[in-house]
Amino acid sequence: MSLQDQLNADRSQAKSREEAEARIAEQKAAGKRGRIAAIAAPIIVVCIAFVIVLMKLIIPGQKLSKAKTLIDSGDYKAAYILLDSIDYRNSRELQESIKPQYRIALISEAGVGSYVFFGSYEQDNDTSDGKEDIEWIVLAKEGNKALIISKYALDCKLYHTSMAAVTWETCSLRQWLNGPFLNTFSDEERSFISDTAVTADKNPSFSTSPGNDVADKVFLLSITEVYRYFGSDEARKCEPTAYTEAHGVWRSSKFSTGSKAVCWWLRSPGHLSDHAVLVLVGGCVDSEGRGGFNILAGVRPAMWIDLGS
Repeated sequence: MSLQDQLNADRSQAKSREEAEARIAEQKAAGKRGRIAAIAAPIIVVCIAFVIVLMKLIIPGQKLSKAKTLIDSGDYKAAYILLDSIDYRNSRELQESIKPQYRIALISEAGVGSYVFFGSYEQDNDTSDGKEDIEWIVLAKEGNKALIISKYALDCKLYHTSMAAVTWETCSLRQWLNGPFLNTFSDEERSFISDTAVTADKNPSFSTSPGNDVADKVFLLSITEVYRYFGSDEARKCEPTAYTEAHGVWRSSKFSTGSKAVCWWLRSPGHLSDHAVLVLVGGCVDSEGRGGFNILAGVRPAMWIDLGS
């Protein structure tokens, strides 16, 4: 064998040894990886399970516990927002149960002229999806109370169901507001609606009797009040809900060209004893009024809300 042949043979043997060693090393590495995987797999499974338990049970449970603590301390706003971030055990039921208090907290923070929500009433004229939240305008705040009026005409009603001399004290609309309408609120919501001394304000333009002062939870504004709280005709314009529209709310044909607004009742007497004052579609006040027995005008309930301490 020549020297070159010997060199080639040595190289071949060296290469074979390297390949064998590489295979052995790879087999050892594969075995090591297998052992690591066998050890790591259960750890990974445990970690994933822990994260799931943490996200689904531990953290929601802690949030629910914190929400209950907030409720006990009277911080209903923070509790409601916290409960809205979880769906755990009875969190949804608990959130719904404090909804009135949450709404009161928001009204407490709202400034005059702000829009707030309180209670619910059929508005989209689709009873299959339940009642819709009522939107209100904050008209005034005095001490721990807020005066609110519905943003929209929530319904349309006669001021009185018969052709007779009538005042706010005796009209059927007052009975409806403080009966069927008031009863659409929950017991908890009604507890926040204050008993209000409603004055029998005279019509500044006529000597028609306004009747006597009464105490109501729900009422309509008077002429004096509508001028006090709404500074312009534009501000007094009011659109109806789909429900009110569907039930035939009245628009004065003289002023309703292209307008979505409707006429709405005030509690003040008109120029005749069977008339009541209206705000017309253009926002002006019709101080002469219309017959309360034949006009289905819009109804914008007003109430004083007790905001607590």
